[in-house]
Amino acid sequence: MVDDNFIGNKRNVKLLLKELKVWQAEHQYPFSFNTEASIDLAQDHELMEMMVDCAFNAVFLGIETPDEDSLAMTKKFQNTRGSLAESAEAIAKTGLRVMAGFIIGFDGEKQGAGDRIVRFVEQTNIPTTTFAMLQALPNTALWHRLEKEGRLRDGKYANINQTTLMNFIPTRPLEDIAREYVDAFSRIYEPKTYLDRVYRHFLTLGAPRHKAPFKFPSLIDLKALATVCWRQGLKRNTRWMFWHHLFSIIRHNPGVFDHYLSVCAHNEHFMEYRQIVNDEIEQQLQEFLAHEEQVQSVSQDVEVLV
Repeated sequence: MVDDNFIGNKRNVKLLLKELKVWQAEHQYPFSFNTEASIDLAQDHELMEMMVDCAFNAVFLGIETPDEDSLAMTKKFQNTRGSLAESAEAIAKTGLRVMAGFIIGFDGEKQGAGDRIVRFVEQTNIPTTTFAMLQALPNTALWHRLEKEGRLRDGKYANINQTTLMNFIPTRPLEDIAREYVDAFSRIYEPKTYLDRVYRHFLTLGAPRHKAPFKFPSLIDLKALATVCWRQGLKRNTRWMFWHHLFSIIRHNPGVFDHYLSVCAHNEHFMEYRQIVNDEIEQQLQEFLAHEEQVQSVSQDVEVLV
């Protein structure tokens, strides 16, 4: 369900879900859904229940940062009204797998922001995150403010790619932010850490309450399952953890078994992608530092001539 905030109009969305539940039941639940919502979703238990009844199984939360000062600066006041950790847990217990977005590089941000994000992700057992350095998007309030302050980097255009260096000069050294970001991204998606976090999340994830008709898995599904079991359960040093967690999920929360396996499979992407993030950010950082050194050298030469 594509929406910047699915619960922006709770009255209307409840009317939609009421009808959607009937349609899903009549058609034997042919679809499952995920969407994006603000974290104050956790405060409306009825709404979460209705979403799960309609076969919603995941929700993306724009948490941004566990630092309250940065949240206040970005006017994300809905993220400061209650405990972020307790809210994420409440959403998961209802049956909605939590995905989260995090950003590093806010103005006034203190050193160690990367470590704080890693600790928060581990504390809340959020399996997957979209974690990136802050970008100033064109024609936004942030963009115009930075443009007036002369802090936009020449020729650098914003995007939401996780392999892109910041397109403006932050209030603390850009090199420090980039190093913290790469280190935190790598730690979040370290294979054993990731599998253990997925396991903890799915132990508490509420099981679906609807029953879709049984479908024989396709050849593509079987091939994907075999690949995950071979790589994570036999080939790599994750093998003991993989099988222990898998059988534990079957025993303690069997209703989420297939969902759990699909999220385990995401590990195959992140194992490669975290190296891509490291390499591309490092290359851009070296180019930035070389440019800064050149600018400083020219400035010193001008001062000598004067």
